[in-house]
Amino acid sequence: MKASTIWAKRWFRIGVTALFWLAVWQAAAVLLPKLLFAGPVPTVRSLLSLLRNSEFWFSIAHSLGKIAAGFLLAFGAGCLLAVVCRRMPVLRMLLGPLIQGMKSLPVACFIVVALIWVRSEWISVLTAFFVVFPAVYINLGEGLRHTDQGMLEMARLFHLTPAKRLRAVWLPACLPYLLSACRVSVGMALKAGVAGEIIGLPRRSIGEQLYLSKLYLNTADLFAWSLVIILLSLALERLLVSALAAVQRKWGTAV
Repeated sequence: MKASTIWAKRWFRIGVTALFWLAVWQAAAVLLPKLLFAGPVPTVRSLLSLLRNSEFWFSIAHSLGKIAAGFLLAFGAGCLLAVVCRRMPVLRMLLGPLIQGMKSLPVACFIVVALIWVRSEWISVLTAFFVVFPAVYINLGEGLRHTDQGMLEMARLFHLTPAKRLRAVWLPACLPYLLSACRVSVGMALKAGVAGEIIGLPRRSIGEQLYLSKLYLNTADLFAWSLVIILLSLALERLLVSALAAVQRKWGTAV
């Protein structure tokens, strides 16, 4: 088999890339003090040890539940306000500074202020909402503004019901924008939620586990938890995007 043919295979490119970064990781671990930098082998050992601990699973379930709640609240609120603002330009104008402020304010600053308003147990919900809401609101707003006016006029001429108009015109136009928002915001929600937990330190959460690993200089555990966050982010993004893509395949064409 020719080298170009092998390289064209996706699994081969992924394998080469993974091996390259594992080699870089191992080289960094050899050059740096073990106390400051854990290599791939200690990290995997630590991860396997965590997997056998019920506290590990409880912390993940606790954090993911709170972050998912913030994501869903932001998704619903962003969709609702984007639709309302399309019919009320004045409201869109009034919300402009708020959305810009949410986009521009560093998450760490928001977390510090938010801890004045809510208990630390709910900081991940509020932080996830804070980072997801602008992305959903802005992307759906763009989708609504770029909806084909000719299609809307045709729907009115044929007297389509609101439900059929939604399925035939609005969903095909807006789903790609929502898909883009979800791709960006799922990882952001998880990172921001965990950052809020690291500062707020709610009990039995991913953020608390990361903080304790850092406090006791347990670098292998710290790297293992970081790896878990990356894998969770990838899995959640793939799950949500697949769900929205399924909706797009089902409703992505006019009826």
